Amino acid sequence: MLEGGMAVRNERKQFLLYVSPWIFGFLVFTAGPMLVSLYLSFTEYDILSPHTWIGISNYIELVSNDRFWSSLWNTIYYTILGVPLHVFLGLMISLLLLRAIPGIMIFRTAFYLPAIFGGVAILLLWNYMLAPGVNGQNVGLVNAMLSLVGIDGPGWSSDPNWAKPTVVLVKLWGVGGSLLIFLPALSSVPKELHEAAEMDGASPFRKFWSITFPAISPAVLFVATMEIIGTLKMFIEPMIIPGLDPAWTDTLMIHLYHHAFEYFQMGYASALAWIMFVIILMITILNLYLSKRWVYYDYE
Repeated sequence: MLEGGMAVRNERKQFLLYVSPWIFGFLVFTAGPMLVSLYLSFTEYDILSPHTWIGISNYIELVSNDRFWSSLWNTIYYTILGVPLHVFLGLMISLLLLRAIPGIMIFRTAFYLPAIFGGVAILLLWNYMLAPGVNGQNVGLVNAMLSLVGIDGPGWSSDPNWAKPTVVLVKLWGVGGSLLIFLPALSSVPKELHEAAEMDGASPFRKFWSITFPAISPAVLFVATMEIIGTLKMFIEPMIIPGLDPAWTDTLMIHLYHHAFEYFQMGYASALAWIMFVIILMITILNLYLSKRWVYYDYE
């Protein structure tokens, strides 16, 4: 018994030793800054001078700021429209790339590469491609191609009705990243179930909805959850491809960026960061709660 107890204690010490770098990094680079930002959210602080305690004034100013509400609406719009599109297109592309045909690896690589080659350079390229032009001059590639088939292209980011859909469209450039999740999940669906359904005369849609989707529902939940979190924190797309009026496309992250690094209102920015944290946490919890109605696990 004594030797067994010593072995358990040694294993605990080894475990703590192995995880200590992560614990140190979490406390110093994550938990510590979070607590500091929580404190700063109740202060007036511009980096250059000492902070001053002002209570909940930053939160009051935040909810009374029209730009905060417009940024919140834009962020919700991107989430409601963009996340389902991202999940749906990623799943449909994965179904097409699941087929065992010659050269399928080339197609899989081609669809996945945009998820790697992203960033500012690609978004600037999209900005040029979607340029509406002025008086028929400097028209972007997209509208130029539409004009060849007799379609008058929209104003994209210069049109208030198209500015937010433009951001959603450009963000779909990286939809191939979900292939890494969907393809293994689809490959793990037992073929015997499909064969049995075919013998019963099930249609392709029925086989997908009754067999494939329940089997891959955990993967769909994961992709949807990560995409929701990422979209709620979206920054680079509307920053590089803004609307003619930034209020059309700005997100909460851009609103935070302006107040933190342009106006140096660190207290206000910290309050906004915590509001975003609460929003993301609540939406994620709600999403996980609702998933109990449609996600199926093998052990259930």
